[in-house]
Amino acid sequence: LTVAAAVEAAAAPEGAADSAAAAAAAPEGAADSAAAAAAVAAAAAAAAEGAAAAAAATAAAAAVAAAAAAAAATATAAAAAAAAAVSTAIPILPSSLSRRGHTAASWRAPTWRPHQPSGRGGGGGCGGSGAGGGGGGVEGGSSGGGGGSGGSSGSHGGRPGTLPPCDIYDPAVPDSPAHSASSHQHQQQQQQQKEQQQQQQQQQQQVQQQQVQQQQQQEVQQRMEQQQQQQQQPQAVQQQQPQQEVQQQHQQQPQQQVQQQHQQQQQQQQPLQQPHRHRRTTSPVLA
Repeated sequence: LTVAAAVEAAAAPEGAADSAAAAAAAPEGAADSAAAAAAVAAAAAAAAEGAAAAAAATAAAAAVAAAAAAAAATATAAAAAAAAAVSTAIPILPSSLSRRGHTAASWRAPTWRPHQPSGRGGGGGCGGSGAGGGGGGVEGGSSGGGGGSGGSSGSHGGRPGTLPPCDIYDPAVPDSPAHSASSHQHQQQQQQQKEQQQQQQQQQQQVQQQQVQQQQQQEVQQRMEQQQQQQQQPQAVQQQQPQQEVQQQHQQQPQQQVQQQHQQQQQQQQPLQQPHRHRRTTSPVLA
């Protein structure tokens, strides 16, 4: 018993040393916890930066949409101004007048009137002031009526009352009112077609711009989600590993040390106890 007590007394400093080692390891665990908290704060800061980047991308997309709307409005206004300018432009001179030396400033539209035949030979019909329409002859005259200024003389053999009025469309008279009205309608139709084509092109451009903006926003969101996932995974692993290591170290070290101490004490006590038992059992036999 005395020897066992001495052995226990000798083992006591070792236990105290183990306790001191465990106490020294405690600050390391606290440092690991502080590092994990710092990693969490860094992750929060990165998430805030990602949110700011997403807000900036949204603002840029809104600015692009506003610029597209302004460009469409400008193009529409320009098309309307061009249509108004075309509608108020000076009429184009026929080829016959341009060949005779007339200009847009000196040319006046002729005063159109229906043909009125007379008794002898027929008066010149459809005569214009400056434009010159040829007179039409009627039956009963020896020759046709004289032509107006720049016009040709009438032909023989017309039947009375059958000549058409000059305001009816005649392909041979390109500067008649009916011809000018038809050409004006044709120009209006062409302008309307051009405006419709421009509107369709603008609509297609707007749709394409919207699609591109949506794709850009989706790509930005996907990148943000990937960055957040990549940041969260290492942080979770870093947080779990230090805590688990610290817990395992704190749990395993004292238990292992205590178990080792008890095993050493038992091993040291067994050789001391066994000789006493043999002596007690053998002493009566020898006696």
